[in-house]
Order: sequence, then structure tokens, then C-alpha cells
Amino acid sequence: CDIRRLGCEEKRELLATIEQAVAFVTAMVFQDGSSQLNSEQVLTSSVKGVVVLVKNQTDHPCPPSYSSTDYTWNAANENDKLIYLKTEWSSLWEQEQQAHKKFVWQVLFQMLHCKVPIICFNAKDFLRTLLQVYGNEISWKQVADSIVLDPRIAAWLINPSDTVPSFECLIQKYFEKPFSMGTVNTDTGTLRNTSVSTLKLLIFFFFYLYQYQNLGVNLEQLYNVMMDLAHDLQVQGLWKLFCTLELPLIKILAVMETHKIHVDKQELKKTSEILGLRLKELEQEAHQVAGERFLLTSSSQLREVLFEKLKLHALCEKLHRTEIQQLVSTSEVVLNKLQDLHPLPKIILEYRQVHKMKSTYVDGLRMCMRKGFISSTWNQTGTVTGRLSAKHP
Repeated sequence: CDIRRLGCEEKRELLATIEQAVAFVTAMVFQDGSSQLNSEQVLTSSVKGVVVLVKNQTDHPCPPSYSSTDYTWNAANENDKLIYLKTEWSSLWEQEQQAHKKFVWQVLFQMLHCKVPIICFNAKDFLRTLLQVYGNEISWKQVADSIVLDPRIAAWLINPSDTVPSFECLIQKYFEKPFSMGTVNTDTGTLRNTSVSTLKLLIFFFFYLYQYQNLGVNLEQLYNVMMDLAHDLQVQGLWKLFCTLELPLIKILAVMETHKIHVDKQELKKTSEILGLRLKELEQEAHQVAGERFLLTSSSQLREVLFEKLKLHALCEKLHRTEIQQLVSTSEVVLNKLQDLHPLPKIILEYRQVHKMKSTYVDGLRMCMRKGFISSTWNQTGTVTGRLSAKHP
């Protein structure tokens, strides 16, 4: 149900249902029509709302795994509720929307404080969005006190070589049949006598209903997969690591991504220009001591100058060679050995250092700036060893 259409009594009943829930399974919905469960989701699309599957008290709080995707989510056959929480509002009907927004926050706040699991694929993005949308009403401490379970993190912990890039990949690993997000059949052959406007409304209604129910099916599957993964983690002795290290880290990274670092754009530009001038000076010095012009960033051209023209390898024993072609290397280790024999290796070492500073750190940060600030996106499952990785920057 869309909570905007609930009356006062229905809202009280919903809050009571949430209070008795054993778990919440969530997915954010975006303006482009995709959700967190779509691999083709556009990263730049803004969040429109959150769909929540409220798992209620039952005799079997952890349902058995399904072996097939051929079933339809139906609230009449379950004690669960599927609700939609709109998080993006326009400026029209401001008074009414403020009331809805307040109730949405009340629902989300109660979910965070129920001390039952909130299951979400890419839970970090969900928590970060809550902090960004409700920054005035929610603090990082409230997020830190919540219980979140991320099936993607669990699957990666069991098999670190598989980063589980999408919900589809996760489901395909745990269900026998190939997974499909589904398509909508909009064939209008049987509705030839219907007016165009009515037909459009019908298509829109059935498309919305299909998307809503299909997302409910996917959230039910996500819940069941999480239960399977929890069992596998316990069997493999990884449950304690999952709970004490990986799950708290989700919340830490979500909070980190809401913070920004101010960068002085003009100072970076000035620094880039200074480093650029130094690179030109080093390039001229290298050409002068080498006695010819060559591309300093080209390993093959540098090798020709150092070893074919200057014959520096003959003055130093046991220089490292490349693995495939067994050519004398132009690596930092080799250049350090050669720098006392000729001025060129030392110039190349400084050139590489300055070039790295300019391209990676100075110009790199300038490319990642947004309105004078930088903020990294952290990846918890980006490496096999468990090391954190980041991008932009």
C-alpha cells in the first residue's frame, strides 16, 4: 500500500504492525523507474521512495528457501505487508505533503529502533540516503544503533572472489531457474474498442501494479536468500566475523559518505600549473643529458636511451628484467641502482614522482570535486583480501 492513501486509523494499525515485525526487507526506488534490485539502475538517478516488505510475527520467522522463482507475492496468502514510502516531494500542496513526510519519517524511525533486522541489498546506500534525506531529523548515532543485514556482504564473505555485483547475480546463485526482473506485456489487441485516454490509464495502472507486485516477489526472495546465507555463515564459522566487523562497517561507511571535505579549487589549479612547469623543466633536462629528444613516459624509448645508447646496464650487475620479454626493466628499483652512474635516471625518477602528484592527486582531485567538495564512495566488497577500496576519489 502507498501510505499517502492511509487514514488516521490505518496509519495507527500500520505502526502497530511495524512494532510487531520480525524483519524489514527494503529497496529504494529511483526516478528513472529502477530500484536497488536492478543491475541497469542509473547511478545518477535520484531516490523517489522506499518499498518495504514488513515481515510479521509467524510460527516460522525464518521461512524455508524457495527452489524456484515461479510464484507471485500475494498479501492475502501472507501475514506480511508491502508498503511504499515516498521520500521525494514537490513544492505543491506543501501542507499536505509535510504531513505525509512526517509520517514517512515516523515509519522509518520506528524501523530503525525496532531492534529487528533491516535487510537490504547494498544497505550502505539505503542508510546513507536516510541520512541525506532526513539529515535534520536523524543522527548517525540512530543509524549506528539499527540492525542491518546485507546479503551482498554475506555472499562476498563466503566467497571473496565473487563481488556479487547485482541482485540478479545473487538470486541466480541461490535459485535453480535463471532469474529475470520481468517485462510488461502492453499488447492492446484485445482493447481495440477502448478510447486512447482510457487505454493509457489502464496500461499505466497495470504496469504500476505489475512493478509493485514484482518488487514484492523480489523482496521476498531477498529475505529467503538472506536466511540461507545466515545459515551458511554459521556453518562456516563466519557468523561472528559478519556481525562484529562487516555489519558495523556498513553503517560506518554510510556515515562517512555523508561527510564532505572542502577543497580550495584555485589553490589546486595553481599547484597543478607549478607542477606542470616543473615537468617541462625536467623534460628539457632529460633531453639535454641524453643528447636527444624522447618521450619520458615511454618505457621502450627510455630503454633505448639508457641501455642501447648509454650502455648503463654494462656498468651495473644483475638488473631486473621484464617477465615476458626478459628486457632490462626501467622500474624504480632499476633506476635507483643507475642514478649514481648517469644524471638521466635521477631526472626520470623525479619526473615520475612529479607526474604522479599532478595527474593522480592534484588533477585527480579537481576532477572529483562537486561544488568545492570531495566525498569518496567506499566499496566494502571490492577486494578479495577484505581491504577497503574507494572511487571518486
